[in-house]
This record gives sequence, structure tokens and C-alpha cells, in this order.
Amino acid sequence: MNKLNKKGQSLILFIIFLPILLMAFALIIDVGMMYHAKIKGESLLKSAKKDNVDIKDYFKINNIEILNLENTNENNNKCTTINYKIDSIFGNLIGYKEYEIKITDC
Repeated sequence: MNKLNKKGQSLILFIIFLPILLMAFALIIDVGMMYHAKIKGESLLKSAKKDNVDIKDYFKINNIEILNLENTNENNNKCTTINYKIDSIFGNLIGYKEYEIKITDC
């Protein structure tokens, strides 16, 4: 009789923890996308500065719309700061439709 009472316990635990696992995987994917977007933006910014190309046009060609572009001089170095947004895939579940990426190159 003990065997009949314990049947299905692991299924209930699996059903309880499945949404938690799915949210964790969704968070990992979104954080990975943000990291990839930041690395891509840094690479594009360095390439544009190296080739003396207009930064806004260079980003536009690569399907990134710049929200804010700021050039400053700090310690005799020309610094460029760029803000842009990427769309979220799973962030809509917790209320984030897009993430803001900020890149600085001196």
C-alpha cells in the first residue's frame, strides 16, 4: 500500500519546477543577446573610428539605430559614447520589451 501512495510525487515536483527552469533559460538567452549586442557594437565603433567613417551611418548599415551619440575629450583622448536599444525575446514576460546598450570607446 505504501507504493501506491508515493506514485506521482516526482511528476508534481517536475510540474512545480518547470516554469522556474524555463524562466531561467529565458533569462540566460536574453543576457546572452545583450552581451552579443554589446560586443558587436564595440566592434562596429572601433571599426568606424579606425576607418574614419561616419559612425551613425556605419551603425545604420548594420541595422542598429543609435539613440544617443556623444563625443568628449577626456585626458587628451577622444571618447565616444553610444546608446542604442535591442529588442527582448523573453523579457516581455517580466515587462522588458527592449534593453538599452551603452558603449564607450576612448
